[in-house]
Amino acid sequence: MTVSVLISVYNTEKAHLLEKALRSVWEDQTLKPAQIVLIEDGPLGEELLNVIKSYKDKLGDKLCVCKNKTNMGLTKSLNAGLLHVTSDLVARMDSDDISDPKRFERQVEFLEAHPDIDIVGGALQEFDEKHDCLNVRHYPLTPDEAVRYIPKASPLAHPSVMMRYRMFANGLRYDERYRTSQDIQLWFDAIIAGYKIGNVPEVTLYFRREGDVFKRRSKAKAKNEFKIYMNGIYRLKGFFTLDYRYPIARYLFRNLPTWMVRRIYGSSLRNKVLKR
Repeated sequence: MTVSVLISVYNTEKAHLLEKALRSVWEDQTLKPAQIVLIEDGPLGEELLNVIKSYKDKLGDKLCVCKNKTNMGLTKSLNAGLLHVTSDLVARMDSDDISDPKRFERQVEFLEAHPDIDIVGGALQEFDEKHDCLNVRHYPLTPDEAVRYIPKASPLAHPSVMMRYRMFANGLRYDERYRTSQDIQLWFDAIIAGYKIGNVPEVTLYFRREGDVFKRRSKAKAKNEFKIYMNGIYRLKGFFTLDYRYPIARYLFRNLPTWMVRRIYGSSLRNKVLKR
């Protein structure tokens, strides 16, 4: 099975981080992808363009560059990129994260061994410039666990996933009604359509956590996420379920003062709730 990597980059992102991200999915991988699809989401600065040009010179046709004339946002950019995918499998990647060197090897082996599973992610390790490991997030390993978990939180780390392209060939897409939390909507859509989700236990992605991520969580995004979860639970489990308590609690949590969100986020209480 061949792999295409899907990446979107925006003007505000840093060139040296994009270079590290590209290096991690090409030079450093034990199993190299057949294709990288990179979407320029609107006009980019010279430094970003120089990084892209250097990889285009190096990879030739293996790097497919798609250009949006204006900034369209991640959801529309990913859908545009999917039109250019030529592989059996699609691996997501963000432009400032780092994939583990064995990520693609592990995920391809997993999908080969589990033909019934269509989306596979893996554990995610958070880091910043001063700390190699701030936290490790683990996700449900089996399809049944993923279905039980999704009312509480995402069963996958979006930039860590590898998906069978047949899902998209059959009509599945990122829902363009949502500029944020589009991954959660896709997971609900996939599960309801009969596709199965799994994760490998190993760390597959190193997730860059810079600045105060809690201050950047807008109320608009929280409202958007709330709508997706409420609608997804209704479609998955119907009206009569206690699972609605999770998105309601999350929405209230997102609207707390920043200092309280920061304290609860890393607490043992939050981890206990997610593990139930």
